[in-house]
Amino acid sequence: MIRKKQRVLQHIMEDESYEIIKRQIPKHWVIREFNRPDYGIDLVIELFEIVNENVAETLGEFIYIQVKSVKELDTKVEKIFEVGNVAKGVWIENKKTYTNVEVIKFPFDTTSIYTFQSLGGSVSVLLFVVDIKNEEVYFVSLNDYIDKIILPKTPNYTEQSSLTITIPVLNKLSNQDITNNALKFYGKRAKLLALFSKVSYQKNEINHLFGFKNYPVWTYRDEIEKDKKYEKEEVKTQLLYFISQIDELDIWEHNEWIVLPEAKKDILIIKDLLIKDEIEWNEIKNKVIILWHQLTNLGTMYEDICREWYLPKIIGLMTSYPTMPEIINEK
Repeated sequence: MIRKKQRVLQHIMEDESYEIIKRQIPKHWVIREFNRPDYGIDLVIELFEIVNENVAETLGEFIYIQVKSVKELDTKVEKIFEVGNVAKGVWIENKKTYTNVEVIKFPFDTTSIYTFQSLGGSVSVLLFVVDIKNEEVYFVSLNDYIDKIILPKTPNYTEQSSLTITIPVLNKLSNQDITNNALKFYGKRAKLLALFSKVSYQKNEINHLFGFKNYPVWTYRDEIEKDKKYEKEEVKTQLLYFISQIDELDIWEHNEWIVLPEAKKDILIIKDLLIKDEIEWNEIKNKVIILWHQLTNLGTMYEDICREWYLPKIIGLMTSYPTMPEIINEK
């Protein structure tokens, strides 16, 4: 018997999911459907900040979202074991140290995981798993989950058809305090990576200006400029120019990572010292070298710690949420 055109349940659930997400995202943010059909990205969220009661201003920050819908999700308590720094080595669990965490589980096809892996870590891609019945949305960063869990733990994951993603129940959009901090942080990923690149370049140039080497390598540049001496005023001009490139970046106002506003204070102190020229030049020189070492170390902290935030790992559970997990140490 011939039938009329039909609408499948999955499309109905998809529309419901989008409505649930929209209700739980700040109203002054903009959500756009990315493309139809989609090939991994369903939504793009553009972040805005409120200027006054009538105006919100774009931050130029975007989060890309893969949306998955289920009729209803079950939660379970799972042991999360201590793991070493996977940025430095393979996945090794310490079975004697663990915490118990309430999580949800979602099977995810490895084709999608591989697609997101190919994007790298410079664009924030989040997985939103929507529980239709309970109108809850659970989130996790796919970039970080792939780099910090899947690749070190299951490097041959492409040999299987799907992989189960584990998401802490704390990561739900209705939990506004956690959600706002997390999404703001993910939105700043591109700005953070741009900052790390900029200060790394500046540090190299500053070391060259001062004739300071922290590595035992003699470069071609060192050879052709070995007799070149930079005058104090020339160096000051260059330093103030470098500061002008970074001191007005809005990334320093991200109070959720306290090292950023603290770093801005240190930059302004150096700027003031250079302008006033009231202390001995060698003292300024040392302060500059130390500061740019600290600025480049932000990238190391980001990779070691920040990319673990909001993941089902002990370091993430200890550093992401208002309440510390109970850590159990067995003898």
